[in-house]
Amino acid sequence: MKNHSHLFFALLFACLYTLPAFSQQMEIGDPTKNDGKVKWIPMQIETGDVPYAVPVERSIEARNISTEDLVILNVISGCHCTVVDWPKEPIPPGKSGFIKVVFDALKEGEFYKVISISTNFDPETQLALGMTGKVLPKQ
Repeated sequence: MKNHSHLFFALLFACLYTLPAFSQQMEIGDPTKNDGKVKWIPMQIETGDVPYAVPVERSIEARNISTEDLVILNVISGCHCTVVDWPKEPIPPGKSGFIKVVFDALKEGEFYKVISISTNFDPETQLALGMTGKVLPKQ
């Protein structure tokens, strides 16, 4: 059976290291005032195995299921190895915007990255979404 203690400690370190910087700590998937207004697809990105030094690019869909415009105020990555970009214009009801997440894959082994998002529906809270996978050994 595979030992998952490395993943547990990586997750624990990521949470302890990155989340205290925000005004309010959140766990992945904790409810916020975004519930019933924004559907995040996916809540956690599973990349599987990725080649060393080949950037991993994924998207998180922010589907506005409310009757008001959605504004993504800020998106923060937990480390310099993950870069994020998001729509700055309002997302109308019934429409979607996409948050681009790029992980550089420059460190071998399992990884767990946290992306924190704030919106106009809940500006005081950082919603935490995750990205996980494994960078294969350098060839």
